Amino acid sequence: MGLSDSFKSTCRVLFGQEIGELSGYKNYLLDMVDQPSLATSALSGKPIHLSRPHYAKSARFVDVSEASAPSAAGALSINDIKDVDSALAALSEKMAYCGNKNLGRSMDVLESDMCQDSMYVLSSQNVIESKHVAYCNGIRQSENTYGCQLGGEVGFSIHSQVFFYSTRCFDAYLCVKSSDLYSCFNCKNSFDAMFCFNQNSARCAIGNLQLPKEKYIELKKKLLSEIAQELEAKKRFPSIFEAAGGA
Repeated sequence: MGLSDSFKSTCRVLFGQEIGELSGYKNYLLDMVDQPSLATSALSGKPIHLSRPHYAKSARFVDVSEASAPSAAGALSINDIKDVDSALAALSEKMAYCGNKNLGRSMDVLESDMCQDSMYVLSSQNVIESKHVAYCNGIRQSENTYGCQLGGEVGFSIHSQVFFYSTRCFDAYLCVKSSDLYSCFNCKNSFDAMFCFNQNSARCAIGNLQLPKEKYIELKKKLLSEIAQELEAKKRFPSIFEAAGGA
């Protein structure tokens, strides 16, 4: 299963329906996620993606696969080693930073840097032992995550940050050991919660109000349909930070 199909599957899990193609949500998924910076290879001219933006303007870059090429490290000439200043100047023209560092058993990793033992990754950085990841940063041992930042052992999640050991999260922040969270902040050990804040062990709650399971299921179905419709129509949904007065 490729990223497009995985995104549609994730939407079916979260919203009960598909909301369109992954490509249509790029800007929304990127809006709160650190992205790789872009440079150009000094050897081939190919795009180089870098997980950190803090490089000198004069820095040179190469693809990690080019770093061991003979053209990347040819010998200095006799004139280059006549004194320390000459040697340093010559070395500076040959040394470069590596980008597109997708290592280990990685495959189908595009426009990304610092990915290890991961597959089906797009426009992401610092991804470890994960699969089906797009527009993310700092994801480990996870799958089916889109527009997420700083998460570990999470899955089937969209537009969430700083969440761990959780699954089926949409627009969830600072959430741990939870599942089926929608537009929630600082929830722990919580399951089936929507628009909830600062909850521990919440169950079947909307707006911090615990409901009978049957009533929660009824309202959840209605609200999820409305969220999916807005996402499909506008290609975004207001985050809890926007609801608080600013992103």
